Amino acid sequence: MRKLLCQVCGGPSDRTREGTLWLVGEDVDGPELWEPGYVTTHPPVCVPCAVMSVGVCPHLRERYVALRVRTFAARGVHGALYRPGGAFPEAYDADGVTFEDWRLGWVLAAQLIMEFHEFTVVDLDVEHAAYLKRTQARCGFSDDRRRS
Repeated sequence: MRKLLCQVCGGPSDRTREGTLWLVGEDVDGPELWEPGYVTTHPPVCVPCAVMSVGVCPHLRERYVALRVRTFAARGVHGALYRPGGAFPEAYDADGVTFEDWRLGWVLAAQLIMEFHEFTVVDLDVEHAAYLKRTQARCGFSDDRRRS
């Protein structure tokens, strides 16, 4: 997440002037997506992996929203929470905590939490078409020239 690598293939996530591509498993009409400070523990994605994921992931097949996120910041971590207990700390819950939370020293972090500030909902099919066009342009192919 810190390096903004694709959560599926580990390569670079897709970044354009419009922002970094993220998939979230929310309903586009759900109020949680439109609240200021939307947070996620899921890293961004590249376009090919996003297209594949919505076709094969049972959760994303039900619903997903593709976002171009322009501004975002690491907000905290999610992981196992511990408390004092006998000779060793004992795990008692799993939760997300902000970097300002007093419990930060008592969490065994597993995931970074990213907070979105400015983002736009995008159509993944349109994003895929634009990606293919960018890729063809970088490789020097045009519609009327085919590779042998």
